[in-house]
Amino acid sequence: MRAHIYDVLGMGFILGSGYFFYRTVEFLAHADYVAGLLALVVAFLVVRAGVDVSRLAVASRDEDSK
Repeated sequence: MRAHIYDVLGMGFILGSGYFFYRTVEFLAHADYVAGLLALVVAFLVVRAGVDVSRLAVASRDEDSK
């Protein structure tokens, strides 16, 4: 059960980072470079968190199978 929750959270983070990437493009289109850079940093951090949570799901699934 725990692995499924981590899977959903991980995919939510990864898909949710798409919003920040979209906002980055929007900010850069309006020549707001500082906001674009900050949104890009947040997007990468959210992707990183999603990958880490997904790794935790895989480790939890391996632990449950033992």
